[in-house]
Amino acid sequence: MKPTIIKFDSIESTSDLLKQQADAFPNFTIVSTDFQTKGRGQFDHVWDSNVGENLLFSILFKDHLDILQHRIKQIILDVLFTFFKTYDIQPRFKEPNDIYVDDKKVCGILIETKYEDQNLINIVVGIGLNVNQMSFGNYKATSMKLILKNDFDVSCLLDQVITIFGHQLNIVI
Repeated sequence: MKPTIIKFDSIESTSDLLKQQADAFPNFTIVSTDFQTKGRGQFDHVWDSNVGENLLFSILFKDHLDILQHRIKQIILDVLFTFFKTYDIQPRFKEPNDIYVDDKKVCGILIETKYEDQNLINIVVGIGLNVNQMSFGNYKATSMKLILKNDFDVSCLLDQVITIFGHQLNIVI
């Protein structure tokens, strides 16, 4: 499965763009950005992120929804845990949508579905992964840089995650 990738320097929200314009995009469209002015998580919590330091992207799913709707969270976790394993990071999942390393959040996931007349039309998955950010204010958070003491190329990490997604989807679908 080959994705359509759209990148922005700045956008209000990658998920909102995909939700609002889903009809204009093909299945497996990925929107990424260096900065979100209205990034959010579960229950409309704010997702704060420094410009260019983190991996911020959303994925639109429009095909195979009968298979994906009950498995999407597990697929996402499988992808992200596989990704972290390549860096020897041992994460854990914390309901409803967070990935932690030790007692600090390293990644957030937001899954949003659209229904029309009880028919699932699409799924938008937003992912925020702390990569190079060093300070999180009062939040109990961490980043790959804090964990591994290395800087990372965020674009390369996006490519890695997308590749893993493609492999995982080919297995499931």
